[in-house]
Amino acid sequence: MVMYIKNNPDFKTVWQLAHNWISADSDKTDPNEISPDLRTAIHRLMLAMAGREISARWKGLKIFRDDSFLSMIFDFYHDIKFLNCLGKNEFDKDYLDNLYVKRNEVMNWCSDSLLDPPPCWSHKKLIATDQAEYELVDPDDENNSWYDKISKRRRQRIVCIELAKQLWKINPNLSYEEMRSHPIMQQFGYSSTFSPKPFKNLVRIVASESAQLPGAPTKSKE
Repeated sequence: MVMYIKNNPDFKTVWQLAHNWISADSDKTDPNEISPDLRTAIHRLMLAMAGREISARWKGLKIFRDDSFLSMIFDFYHDIKFLNCLGKNEFDKDYLDNLYVKRNEVMNWCSDSLLDPPPCWSHKKLIATDQAEYELVDPDDENNSWYDKISKRRRQRIVCIELAKQLWKINPNLSYEEMRSHPIMQQFGYSSTFSPKPFKNLVRIVASESAQLPGAPTKSKE
């Protein structure tokens, strides 16, 4: 299970992300001599996972899913690890380097908590990556080799934007949330992979005038 997230840019381990957050080298840190800044970064992520503000994955498997009896049994090992880290400041590098968080959830949590996101997932970093990919693309390439140069995530964003543009032409009265939950968007536009706020930011450039009006109705809070 861990393979599908290990090299996926949308996932980072707590050990990796906390170090990136404070611009430290994760390979040089002694787990027995954690700096105050690194301790704060690790604790923040783990508290958010424990409170289910962001999901937690141990080697690819979700933990802390709910309050059911089966989950309590399954999560007992992780409860001990979290208590030792948060309560006793015991930092198990192997454990923390197999405990994964997801990019869009961390970004939304940072926004809600008024925290600057880790540099590796900052908006400037993502824009620079997209720009670099764009510069590699030659749209006039008759062999269509340019398609292979675009990342899967960028393809999804392009499809989402273009589909939203067409659906708003058909029904300009759709709100952002109605567009995101539209059956066609859900099936073909990858909208379910975006939480409400990132989706709104993504499709805003093609949104109808009605959707962009201040106070336009939505069906869920961001």
